[in-house]
Amino acid sequence: MKSVAFIGCFAAAVGASPAKEALAELQRRGPQDLEQWSKDVLASIPEVKAGTKKVLAIGDSWTDVISINGNESYFEKKLVGEKGCDVSSYCIAIPGSTSNTWANGLALTTLKAAVASYQPDYVWMTLVGNDALDQMPQCAKTGKSERECADQLVANAVPNVLKVVDAVHAAKADTRVLALGYDAMFGGLGCGLVTHDVFPQCWNGSVAKGQENRCFNTQLIRIQENIDWIAGNRSFVDQVSIMGATQVAAGDPKASTDPNDRHINLDKMGPAKYWPTYEGCFHPGIVGGDDSGAMVIMEEFHKVYWSKELTCSASAVV
Repeated sequence: MKSVAFIGCFAAAVGASPAKEALAELQRRGPQDLEQWSKDVLASIPEVKAGTKKVLAIGDSWTDVISINGNESYFEKKLVGEKGCDVSSYCIAIPGSTSNTWANGLALTTLKAAVASYQPDYVWMTLVGNDALDQMPQCAKTGKSERECADQLVANAVPNVLKVVDAVHAAKADTRVLALGYDAMFGGLGCGLVTHDVFPQCWNGSVAKGQENRCFNTQLIRIQENIDWIAGNRSFVDQVSIMGATQVAAGDPKASTDPNDRHINLDKMGPAKYWPTYEGCFHPGIVGGDDSGAMVIMEEFHKVYWSKELTCSASAVV
């Protein structure tokens, strides 16, 4: 995958939007023929031994990087390989997809069919990041503030996410749905090109100098806040947050993963070590073993949720 830094430099040179270019690159990674994708998804439903918990992973490229099928699944490397959990997973994420992609048409139909066939105990997803890449640069051009644009993002995305979780519930009523939000990101070299494009209001002089990152992150974490709201309004949706995981792993004293005081350092982006340019600035890095961004995220995911839900031979919180 091309780095966002490269995309951003190219976009700047031709006057295009770095966020739009980043989204276009993600979409080039995804299936170009959704009908074939749907056939492949439904033809490849894995068989799982009785008693093993099943997890269906859906959403955008963030999900895909972490839980891609096969030996590269960081989800299974952590839960099965390291923690010894009795769980099997199947990833049908679509890189570049938005909440609207999953809430309508073939993706929604395929999701319902996959749930009915695979019969997962859990469905987890990460969504809405691409909605921001798609919608926010244009919104900024209308003269709206960063808060007003984020209001628009939320107003468009929440009904879509509700439609997705309700579809899962209709297909299998006892499936637990997890909407996993994002952590602080964009610390890699050149990644500011995307953040400045998504919420340029934070860098146009209307925000006090030194508060720009805080301005951006304040709107970014509203994705998690609205996921929490959805969980509070659907009994079958579990609230899960890994926010702060990578900043804490990098030793940032102003971030916390304490369940009673979970927060990121709003004045900092995600550590470059864990959000490298080679993964597009907004995917956790996959190099470094247990100290990679992907495995740090999975450790937190295990700690806050799976250690309590699954039978694991090494389930103690690290």
